[in-house]
Amino acid sequence: MPVYKRIVRSRWWRVLFIAAVVACVTVTTTASAPGGEPPVDLQDLERQFSLARDSKDYDRAVVIAEQISDSLFEKHVYALYNVAAMHCLLGHTEKAYVWLQRALDAGFWDHRGLLVDENFASIREEERFKTMVKKARIKQYIEMLERPEREEFQKSEQVMAALAFKPGERVADVGAGSGYFTIPVAKAVGPTGTVWAVDIRQEMLDYIAPRLETENLQNVKLVLAPKDDPTLPPGGVDTILMVDTWHYIRDPQYAKKLRTALAPGGRVVIIDYRPKSWEERPWGPPPEQQTPREELDADFAQAGLKPIKVHDFLPEQYFVEYGLK
Repeated sequence: MPVYKRIVRSRWWRVLFIAAVVACVTVTTTASAPGGEPPVDLQDLERQFSLARDSKDYDRAVVIAEQISDSLFEKHVYALYNVAAMHCLLGHTEKAYVWLQRALDAGFWDHRGLLVDENFASIREEERFKTMVKKARIKQYIEMLERPEREEFQKSEQVMAALAFKPGERVADVGAGSGYFTIPVAKAVGPTGTVWAVDIRQEMLDYIAPRLETENLQNVKLVLAPKDDPTLPPGGVDTILMVDTWHYIRDPQYAKKLRTALAPGGRVVIIDYRPKSWEERPWGPPPEQQTPREELDADFAQAGLKPIKVHDFLPEQYFVEYGLK
């Protein structure tokens, strides 16, 4: 994520950022809105923002600031992308890669669109292009994990309170992703605790690493693991946490490897989506990938694990703690 976009997610910095944009840039056109929605009138939004800011209605100002930020961000990214596309059509391959990299650095993430865009047909089979598509896919995945709307159903503070991690606890965050739970867990167990952030993608671990430096957390071990083994120390983990990860695995043998890693009295915590159709929930894992709770219990029973505590406050996911039978 670009540095400035991380900054503008903070309420006060976002207001100041947009104030600078409004002061320095005069936008004379409207921005296209996705999904066939009416175009965004940036000049009108800027006027509304100025009025709200000047009247110290910061709650309204930050909402308008976010609308302006999203519109400007989208226009900027696709301007860079279009330059890359035109250079590719002209046969300027190196310039096409330079501008495409700029678009990626600025936040472009539509890897599916990039794959089928005929403007890039001449370089589609090149390894350099495929690498850029992969970067765009990872960027999209991270944006999905870190989107502010996730908290509406993930309720991370309530989850952390329910799990009540103790200082010195040894925790494995398997399928750590962007570090959504890795960071708060590391803070909760403190410097005497240990957290293994396990993922099958090096890109995810590379994203977590600078976050750990920013938070000055030195109790996290980044683990690149194969798909079929979390590679955790036998009998050395008090809590194994898997959030929105089990539906990728669905393997009783993997559950047995989790059990092997548990210390006496340890637990495996699974948070994952309750099965729903696309009509009921048009986001999240596809219906054929979602794992019914009954299947999860059966897989863990084969590994010698049983539900010891069930939490029911998450609106879209089941939340189960498993322990030894």
